[in-house]
Amino acid sequence: MNDAYPTDDSPDDGAGQAALFPLLSGEGNQRLVVEWIQAHDRYTLVDPDQPVETATFDCCILDGEMLQTHAETLRARKRKAKPALLPCLLLIPEADLSLIETDSGEIADSVVFKTADEVVSMPIKKAELEWRTQALVRLRTQSLRLKERTETLELFKQAVEASGHAIWISDTDGTINYVNPAFESITGYSRDEAVGESPNLLNSGEMDDDFYSDLWETITAGDTWHEEITNQRSDGSQYVADQTIAPIVADGEPRAFVAVQTDITERKELEGRLSLYRDIIERLEDPIMIQACEGEFRLVNDALCSFAGLSRDELLGDGEYAFMDEETATTIARQKQRVIETEQPVEYSVEPTFKHSDREAIFYTSRYPYYEDGELAGTLAICRNVTDLEERTRQLHVLDNILRHNIRNELNVIHGRGEQLQRNLEGEPKAAAGTIVDRAETLLTTSEKSREITAVLSDPREPTSVDIGQVVRGLAEETADDWPNADVDVTGPTELVVSATGSIAAAIEELLTNAVIHNDSENPHVRVNLAVEGSWGTLSVRDNGPGISEFDRDVLESGEAIETLSHGSGLGLWLVYWTINHSGGKIRVDEREPRGTEITIWLPLATAV
Repeated sequence: MNDAYPTDDSPDDGAGQAALFPLLSGEGNQRLVVEWIQAHDRYTLVDPDQPVETATFDCCILDGEMLQTHAETLRARKRKAKPALLPCLLLIPEADLSLIETDSGEIADSVVFKTADEVVSMPIKKAELEWRTQALVRLRTQSLRLKERTETLELFKQAVEASGHAIWISDTDGTINYVNPAFESITGYSRDEAVGESPNLLNSGEMDDDFYSDLWETITAGDTWHEEITNQRSDGSQYVADQTIAPIVADGEPRAFVAVQTDITERKELEGRLSLYRDIIERLEDPIMIQACEGEFRLVNDALCSFAGLSRDELLGDGEYAFMDEETATTIARQKQRVIETEQPVEYSVEPTFKHSDREAIFYTSRYPYYEDGELAGTLAICRNVTDLEERTRQLHVLDNILRHNIRNELNVIHGRGEQLQRNLEGEPKAAAGTIVDRAETLLTTSEKSREITAVLSDPREPTSVDIGQVVRGLAEETADDWPNADVDVTGPTELVVSATGSIAAAIEELLTNAVIHNDSENPHVRVNLAVEGSWGTLSVRDNGPGISEFDRDVLESGEAIETLSHGSGLGLWLVYWTINHSGGKIRVDEREPRGTEITIWLPLATAV
């Protein structure tokens, strides 16, 4: 090939600060391309170690080996980028160029032309590389600009076509000379049918003569008229419109009139339904309320009045402290504050004592942020009376305790007998007895974890302030004592007070224990890091183990795979998930390079009361 290729160093060639992604298998070629990119001010080097799936680039420079490895990924990214071009420049040994032409077109059709947009032979000719890269980047820039312009034009087109307002313009004697597409859609009259007619075309007979007299006097006097009107479509059906008619004034005199109609038929129907829904809400036996950010009631239903023992007038403008015990009212106030601060819904249960009605109940409450005109105005709460359900849950909890107690006793007998056999037997019978002991210990551990999970699910406690800085350090020392070959480090602040449920210590202990016992390294290393991120306290547990299974990842991140729990680790991790969930936190699992797992937990920082 000839080394003389056209170049264009003008700032409008589209190559300014283009991001190039070198993806080469050969160390020498990788180094040369990286140095070449770094030597050009017009290019930005993309870190070659970034994953192909997520790397951000304007052009990828790759060789045959990396093409075979990442062809599917690159093709997927090119498809996703359409209609913009995401170019790939393929470097291929000059001796292998004939392969593209001779291999029945398979390589060219299935690999090159679907993935690579240009080919440069190796050894690399810098001039050719320069020219072809510039050409691809220029095409990339042009395609992005074309995409942007296309999207802008499409946006304008959609805005015009999606307009929900019917617009017509008439002259001063009321003859219509323009209607827009929305007018045709709303009224059913085409432009040809409407132009040349008067607005009387839409007269439904529902409005009296005085209505139209007032309208005409207003606009001919140069003022704007705004009212609701019932009109009639071309098919005889009626619709309600919010209509504004304004004069187009020149030299102080109306020269034309422009009318804008919004079809509010559906809104009027919704207002009727809203009145019906209000009646339904009033008839519900579950208290429903809207409260301002400061806590005073803005809306209450009859059920709340009944439990409170106060009338609607007595409740409006007041709060929970007016009719229930102070401890419960304070708990509710904290939950309302959480909703207001995070603008996220919360769920909680309370068992209030009512001062005036002498009624008793257990409520499971869902509380949501409430907005007016797009601004946060308070909270909306729906309180489900779960008194009967709670009683059944307590009965089941007793049954669960009895069953678990009996199972634990029987397992202890099996464990003890197994140890006795293990001491008195030899050979294969001794090994069999050892298996019995191991299985009994596993079941005892699973039973204990089941007890903890049952406690979390059947009797969830409200989050309280917990210093996980102290909790983590204490658990780290215990873990290091139990497994002397393990190296457990804790970094970060010694004090980190977060909002969490009482089972948080058990959840953290589960993470530390798993990081050690499931570690296949001769010297397991576990590093726990504590930090603060905005309104969150974070805890990350990193290990050098073999990584986490997809099963365990699903359990930790989403509480999935519950029906397929099959081992103690999964059960314990489910405890971790629900503890973090009930604490209002979140959890993420990441793989580490070259091996290991990092589990990160976010918990809300405790707020001063």
